[in-house]
Amino acid sequence: MTARLVTINDIYSFDRHVKVEFGEFEDIVGRHFRQPREGLGFDGSPVAHMWRTMIWPNNFL
Repeated sequence: MTARLVTINDIYSFDRHVKVEFGEFEDIVGRHFRQPREGLGFDGSPVAHMWRTMIWPNNFL
């Protein structure tokens, strides 16, 4: 399915006359890059330890 989606949606990279508006992708970007309610470092994600280390560099994990 990924190959099909790339083929269907890749028109933007081949047609120089197509104008892409951010509004078309705003929902997707918002869903994938939102901050968790708990805050970064407290959401149990695989990179939570990285965020906690950046917040408190002198604390042990």
